[in-house]
Amino acid sequence: MAVYRWSKWKRIAVSRLSLRYPALLRFLPTPRPFHIRRHPYNGPSALRDLLVCLPGIGDEAKDFEDWGFVDLVRAHAWAADILLVDAHYGYYADRTLLEQLHHDVLLPASSLGYRSTWLAGISMGGLGALLYASHYQQDVQGIVAIAPFLGTHTLVQEIQVAGGVMQWSSTVNPSDEIRDVWSWARAHGQSGPSAPDIFLAFGEEDVFVDAHRLLASILPTAHVLTAPGGHRWPVWQELWMRFLRRHIRADVRESRHIA
Repeated sequence: MAVYRWSKWKRIAVSRLSLRYPALLRFLPTPRPFHIRRHPYNGPSALRDLLVCLPGIGDEAKDFEDWGFVDLVRAHAWAADILLVDAHYGYYADRTLLEQLHHDVLLPASSLGYRSTWLAGISMGGLGALLYASHYQQDVQGIVAIAPFLGTHTLVQEIQVAGGVMQWSSTVNPSDEIRDVWSWARAHGQSGPSAPDIFLAFGEEDVFVDAHRLLASILPTAHVLTAPGGHRWPVWQELWMRFLRRHIRADVRESRHIA
């Protein structure tokens, strides 16, 4: 069971309150470079992938360890170096997330000979993974968005009223990054074989389930995973296990998606 630390409680409180009171963001410093918890692969394979994990709005990089995400990667024999990036809400609020991920993480990794690079994010981190790929898709071969935040009810309803993602159109304002993600996702299926694979995983009672179902409607069925439950770590842990069981196998590792 995860241990709730004082630092985590503080981050949850400040992150959520700062949505209403932006002045509180001063209590969410954004150090550069990122704080990263590293778990290098030490197995027999000479070839490795890179897995970069992004936390949710009130979470810390360490939560991926506490909830067994790293252990599950090792149990499923994924030959991957794992970077748990402490990309908290402050980086989204000051709009430095993408630049920092590129310069601190993905750019240095590009010279290390990885077979492929994957981004996995939970909730806000799922949005971050999709947002990064929408700007730097050449850096990423796979995305695992677990219960991603994909906008307010107003935006989701707008897409629903339009008849779905493929019928929806929007003038993308550079400052409206979530609409940018939806526009990129809509065009994703026509982007050719170089486009990163998107895997979506969510609980069937998740608070953001309407948005998840909209995104799922434009993804291959095999790339959508669901489980009973809501927007909670035990559900995300189960979804991560299901993703690893279904997609991180010898036959998949030898395919173009990972090899």
